[in-house]
Amino acid sequence: MELNLDKIALEYKDEAFDLLKKLIKCESVLKEYNPKSDMPFGKGAKDALEILLKKAKEDGFKIKNIDNYAGHISFGDGEETLGILAHLDVVPVKLEEWNTYPFELVFKDDKMYGRGTLDDKGPLVSAYIAMKALKDLGFKPKKEIRLIAGCDEESGSRCLKHYYEYEKKPELAFSPDAGFPLIYGEKGMMSYDIIGKLKDDVIVEFICGDRYNIVPSKAMMKINLDLKNEFNLFLKENNYNGEIKDDYYIAYGIASHAAVPEKGLNAAYILFSFLKKYTNSTLSKFIDEYFLFDVYGEKIGYKMYDEEMKDLTSNLAIVNIKDNEFKIGINCRLPLDDGFSLIKASLDKACKKYGYNYNVLFESPRHYVSKDSFLVKTLMNAYKEVTLDITDAITIGGGTYARELENAVAFGPLKPNREDVCHIANEYMYIDDFIDAIKIYTKAIYDLTK
Repeated sequence: MELNLDKIALEYKDEAFDLLKKLIKCESVLKEYNPKSDMPFGKGAKDALEILLKKAKEDGFKIKNIDNYAGHISFGDGEETLGILAHLDVVPVKLEEWNTYPFELVFKDDKMYGRGTLDDKGPLVSAYIAMKALKDLGFKPKKEIRLIAGCDEESGSRCLKHYYEYEKKPELAFSPDAGFPLIYGEKGMMSYDIIGKLKDDVIVEFICGDRYNIVPSKAMMKINLDLKNEFNLFLKENNYNGEIKDDYYIAYGIASHAAVPEKGLNAAYILFSFLKKYTNSTLSKFIDEYFLFDVYGEKIGYKMYDEEMKDLTSNLAIVNIKDNEFKIGINCRLPLDDGFSLIKASLDKACKKYGYNYNVLFESPRHYVSKDSFLVKTLMNAYKEVTLDITDAITIGGGTYARELENAVAFGPLKPNREDVCHIANEYMYIDDFIDAIKIYTKAIYDLTK
């Protein structure tokens, strides 16, 4: 069977855009997890899953919905299963930072804008259309092809954990949720909270961040001193953006994915830097000593580097202070698994000095698949055939569904040298990249299952 990939992309692109428009409209941002509800991750996630599965059923696929945690779309009856692991949930938005409405697919110049265009509704649609094209062509795969769509990837992947309680794990898989040419290694991950009580501190309230996997772009605080003139001068001298509103001192930074915190500007750091300069805040001294403007863990003592997996990164993601109690939420990406003990030892020392405590929220070891495996070689060949790009496979600090399986990798859709706009305002995907992803996934699925 020969594949005319250009013809497939041309014939199916309008159908792909139509499905993506419907999914982008679903505000599938997690507000509250409710395992007792029929929509455990919210109405938006449930709606998106139902739209996808309804479309797939109409197109003649087998479908299954596992309690609105995740669902799958499949065809083929082989003993082995090729999994395609994608997600329908998206990270929160700040409407004031967007130039378009984030839950509407907007085409402008050579890009399409909307929350989820790149992470991960756009890639999911590309993979689905690739499956549909192959089925419509009469392809008879020797493996079952199963697109698994989850609803909680951005907040811990409880969706897949629940799904695998009822369904088998694929023998091989890829997740269209990172970058091309291919991600064969993902760093380990760890999130922890530092907690404690404030004693005679100037901070009355501090609000910053809502997800551990995002560099916060806004931080606001109330203090028991009048330093409004000093704050405005501080902003001007350092070329920071901020304001004072309703007695809140507000700083605006630049959001980024927690896997690459060096690409953002942490708004919490701006406020803590101000506090360190103009007050005797004990908490600001702690932050300055161990975290301030340090995205590699050098100050606190857990800096780490591996030639293949690169630097450990550390993102101070959440600050909550109220009623003289505080929580500092931090997410780390670790190149080596022995970094977990190093982080804990460093936290023991730092927290003991100031009388604070910490809680580890989760640990996930690094994920690695050999570049010489059948899976990696086949996917790389598909990418190279479509793009003619010979860039080598890479490792990342991000975490994808691939780490849930032994023989799985992240594969697309972000092309090399493209700006990574996941988790930030005005998220977009190049239209040509979306079309190319359909071609690449069609070729990859065919070659892995023929």
